[in-house]
Amino acid sequence: GKPVVVEQRVGAGGNIGAEAVARAEPDGHTLLSATPPVAIAQSMYRNLRFNPRRDLAPVALIGDVPNILVVGSNSPAKTLRDLIELARRNPGKLNYSSLGAGTSVHLAAELFKYQAKVFIVHIPYRGAPQAMMALLAGEVDMMMDALPPSIAQVRAGKTRALAVTSARRAPQLPEVPTMAESGFPGFEVTGWVGVSTTAGTPLATIARLESEIGKAIANPEVASLLERQGMALRFLGAKEFGAFLDAEIAKFAVAVKYSGAAVD
Repeated sequence: GKPVVVEQRVGAGGNIGAEAVARAEPDGHTLLSATPPVAIAQSMYRNLRFNPRRDLAPVALIGDVPNILVVGSNSPAKTLRDLIELARRNPGKLNYSSLGAGTSVHLAAELFKYQAKVFIVHIPYRGAPQAMMALLAGEVDMMMDALPPSIAQVRAGKTRALAVTSARRAPQLPEVPTMAESGFPGFEVTGWVGVSTTAGTPLATIARLESEIGKAIANPEVASLLERQGMALRFLGAKEFGAFLDAEIAKFAVAVKYSGAAVD
């Protein structure tokens, strides 16, 4: 029953928007569209001016979008195991593109490298379209990308999908195995979306927000809209979302340390 104003406070890997919410009045009237950068920031930025878990209060997880590992159509790798063997035979000679250092897809690729024990060179681009064009042009050997923008290239045969990073296969590409099915048990790195607010907000207010968000995504019209955008709905309440965030912070800390991506 109230108007909602959406403010695009971009910059610093999402930290400008997140810090604005962290510094707001703790009344539940200022909300953050919480995505992986909230979990990445704690280990990525050495001089972060706020603490995501101390200064932000989780409200609810709404859903997530799988990432997908793709190679060029001319790649000799037909499976993830093929890619790993190719990389081990050619250490440092394969490379991969991303939409930027420190992004969730970059760190997902670094977690894959860490767990597979392979050396594949990272080449960051200024955005997802440029990173994909590099793959299509044969300038790089692989790419980790969000599923929705990659589907068209996979279906057109311009790229080959080797695995999705979600816990379950993506309904849009049911023939593509998960990372877990491909030999990496427990591997899950998705583009999740949740809602957080300012720490210190009364628990009753957070509970009301949690309840209303749950009702909203249970609405068939809202659910259909989100699913058409490639999101798999996955509702978690405030307590469960908090535990989820803790696990994501720990996961990305490993990737940041391994990749050397931390900045001042």
